[in-house]
Amino acid sequence: MAAKVIEAIRALERDRFRAMVDGDVPLLNQLLSDSVSFIHTSGKRETKQQFIDAISGGHRRYRQIEVQSQDVVAVGRETCVVTGRALLEMEANNGALLFPIAYTAIQAQEGGHWRLVAWQATRCALE
Repeated sequence: MAAKVIEAIRALERDRFRAMVDGDVPLLNQLLSDSVSFIHTSGKRETKQQFIDAISGGHRRYRQIEVQSQDVVAVGRETCVVTGRALLEMEANNGALLFPIAYTAIQAQEGGHWRLVAWQATRCALE
């Protein structure tokens, strides 16, 4: 069972990153818990609505999110902790920003579906 859950979480993480790049608001609404807390590399904290509004309003534009490493640990039957590194490319007013991050994401069961309940990212030095 654990291997199946871990693969499902990896797929959800891929879907979420793709939705962030594509600006797919309906998919983001589905994948994010209503109570999700985003803490960005800047230290800024956002709610689900603030996060989605920034993407749908074009204030935050992800060009690419490339996962470089990812570990998924099941904690009980209803929670998974995802830690990883990714390379983010974002569109800024003066061109593209490219930077690596380390992140922790917590996926939990809500009403029979896995949803992201917390995200925290830290900007890393280029290695």
